[in-house]
Amino acid sequence: MSYEFIDVDDIVETFLPAEAMSYNGVYLENEIEGYRTLNVSGRELMSASIKSSSVDGISGSKYQYKTYPSRTITVKFQLICDTDRKFREAFNKMNHILSAEQVKVIFNDEPDKYFIGTKEGNTDIEPGKNSVIGEFDIYCADPRKYSTSLKEFEGVIEDGSLVANIINNGTEDAIIDYEITNNAESGYLGITSEKGTMEFGKIEEADGEDYQQNETLVWLDDFIKLSDDVGGYDAMHPIYGTKGSLGTSTWFGHTFLRMTNAGRPYNTAGGGLRTLILPVDSNGDKGAVNFYSYFHLIFYAGAWGQTGEMSISFLTEDDKFICGVNWYKSGKNDNTGYYELMCYDPKATSKSNPAAKVLRTYTYTTSHLHTENPWYWDWGHCDIRKIGSELQFYYWGSYPKYNIPEIKDMKCAKVQIAIKEYDNHSQMSYYGFNNFYFQKMYVDKWKDIPNRYPEGSILTIDGETSHFFVNGMQKQSEEILGTTYFKAPPGEMKIKFHVSTWTKTLPSVKVRIREVWL
Repeated sequence: MSYEFIDVDDIVETFLPAEAMSYNGVYLENEIEGYRTLNVSGRELMSASIKSSSVDGISGSKYQYKTYPSRTITVKFQLICDTDRKFREAFNKMNHILSAEQVKVIFNDEPDKYFIGTKEGNTDIEPGKNSVIGEFDIYCADPRKYSTSLKEFEGVIEDGSLVANIINNGTEDAIIDYEITNNAESGYLGITSEKGTMEFGKIEEADGEDYQQNETLVWLDDFIKLSDDVGGYDAMHPIYGTKGSLGTSTWFGHTFLRMTNAGRPYNTAGGGLRTLILPVDSNGDKGAVNFYSYFHLIFYAGAWGQTGEMSISFLTEDDKFICGVNWYKSGKNDNTGYYELMCYDPKATSKSNPAAKVLRTYTYTTSHLHTENPWYWDWGHCDIRKIGSELQFYYWGSYPKYNIPEIKDMKCAKVQIAIKEYDNHSQMSYYGFNNFYFQKMYVDKWKDIPNRYPEGSILTIDGETSHFFVNGMQKQSEEILGTTYFKAPPGEMKIKFHVSTWTKTLPSVKVRIREVWL
């Protein structure tokens, strides 16, 4: 507990009479030549008005409450002047000083307290004299007197709670002013005591919100930089050769990932394979149960005898095939291409070809015409999406969907791209990929929400007007229904302060009261 006094008054001259009166900051003795206070009455004990009610059949009455009437303070003074002119000027100045209304009235024998009053009546001054004794009355609608200084208490930590311990040495309830400096973001301020509760902001306001986002983990460039998986396991076609290599060529002004070496000899078909292990997401988690992948490709035969095959496979960490797509042209005497939609087959073995279930096969012509070939240069778009057990593919403007219960919880951890040729066949003119990306879907994320009371903001409460301010601007709309602006009773009082549960650092608190007496 700590407090300090804030002096709001000037030093009082020591030569003034004990009961000299300061009216609106002016001691009449200092302003009016020949004026002197003789005595003052009306500052002593006051009679209270008791409110009670009688109850039939019971002696006496039932006490309800007491009130105090307004107060009248009478000042008796002496004015001595050596000329009529000075006498008249003295009264003119006195009238001017005492004309102010509802001002602070301080007496020299109690300079640390003030009344609020207005000069009301006065006695008639005996005419024809320059030395008189008279009286005037100060009407105080509020009979109480107040400390000229504010008493300040700082918040301290007690048992993990932020509290202010108030000591009111007055005889009446004191209005409380608050100054709260936020040392971290908060969305709520609560102030509680045995006398009531004040609340501002939103008690359930969150520091942030959870959301989900798709995160792109892989691009085609990642495959281009990747080493060939020479002799590796092709999860879609385990019996095909993988001793070849992939590389790049520039076609149509763009870089394509293509086969550069078939890796002979091989069984039926062979070429290059690259297996990419997915990087972790922004949360550091491996694999993706739900994902989306887009790829742009070309699959074009410039002559009937050209053949080839290329595939994209999505695998688990232990190399189980989840889903994928395959393009191939195997006929030497036609120009027919095939596009296969494939998924996990629990019955497949390492000798199966393919080691996956073919959901559907589309046929098309591998020419350069858009009306015949969906996989020529500038229109070769394609994608695949897995959400739980649902697979969605793409073919020529349509989106075929399949529900495969076995893959619902399978998590993609690897992606394979394979490009191959068939034995004793000439390669296709163009077949490869010039775009690829893989997105993990629904990555759980959290983002900070700028809160209503940011770090460094100052919240103040004017106890007299019951007004709430944020950085000096009144924000009464922040007040929560049911708020009670309580006062500090005589004696000791503990006030507790509450902020949002997620606030990292408690605020700094200053509490000020102005003590009151009768």
